[in-house]
Amino acid sequence: MPKTTLTLSEPIAKALKIYTVQAKSSMRAQSQVIEEALREFFKNHGIEIEE
Repeated sequence: MPKTTLTLSEPIAKALKIYTVQAKSSMRAQSQVIEEALREFFKNHGIEIEE
């Protein structure tokens, strides 16, 4: 699986950490949370994802 690096503002990074721990009970699930958010974003903007 390809890796990417991104820079988040402090408030977004904090919200991501809080949500990840609450929803997934582990900080290791951050990639999963971000991928789910991007899928939803792309779907809402009519961008098709090749599987």
